[in-house]
Amino acid sequence: MRPVLFHVGGMSFHSYTVMLSLAFLVGTILTVRANFRRERPFPITTMAGVWAFAGGLLGAKVWFWAQYGEWADLKWGWFLVEGGLVFFGGLVGGVAAVLLYLRCVGAPVIPVSDLALPYVALAHGVARVGCFLNGCCHGSPTGAPWGVPYPKSSWGAYHRQLVDGLITREAGASLPIHPVQLYETLGLVVVFLVLRLVYRRSPRAGTVTLGYLAGYGGLRFCTEFFRGESVRHAPGFTVSQYVALGMLVAGVGGLVRLWARGGAKIVKTAEPPAAPEAAEEGEIPEAP
Repeated sequence: MRPVLFHVGGMSFHSYTVMLSLAFLVGTILTVRANFRRERPFPITTMAGVWAFAGGLLGAKVWFWAQYGEWADLKWGWFLVEGGLVFFGGLVGGVAAVLLYLRCVGAPVIPVSDLALPYVALAHGVARVGCFLNGCCHGSPTGAPWGVPYPKSSWGAYHRQLVDGLITREAGASLPIHPVQLYETLGLVVVFLVLRLVYRRSPRAGTVTLGYLAGYGGLRFCTEFFRGESVRHAPGFTVSQYVALGMLVAGVGGLVRLWARGGAKIVKTAEPPAAPEAAEEGEIPEAP
């Protein structure tokens, strides 16, 4: 647990903030770089990342308030400066902001989504490292040799175990817990690699987007079983698991339907776009 990553002069740089900023840069720069490598780039710039960051931050705050906050937190907008962030809220807010941006610049939604979502998965994995260092989104107790004890603190794993009666105030650290944040980081790296491989094979438009829903939905549904701070509801699932399960079902169902009906293909980045008369039947040329 290292909430403060380093100090420069009199300023403290917190781990979560640093890793979240790095995640923003990774997702934005790699997406724009991949776009410029296309034969016919979409009309998007790094401003898409700025819109996504702003919308995602607002959405994550609103979702946290809806799940954990109180009505009093709405006064003067305190929920914007207090409390934490919830990824699913950030995903909804970020998507809404990017959709508005794409509409403003006249870029196609699904093709841009297919291009960007692999890097969104990678950026999310970077941000989860910040969660691990910060001690938030922590795991449940484990006897596994890779279990991580967290130091004594007024919140996080130590406080949770103290409230649950698993340790006493004399304990200098928490019981070893699952490094669930790193589980998710590793899983997201795999999702990134798979989605990039799929994209390079030029599948039908929407395949990568649906693959992201299925991939992250399945990953998050599984990692939630190792979370130690999430409230579980009947039949024993967390709120995030219900959302993740919905993503998984939507992604798998969408892929089955897409491939059953056929669809437009993504034009390969290394090849020039085909002339209209040479396009295969059923393909839709990309917008310039």
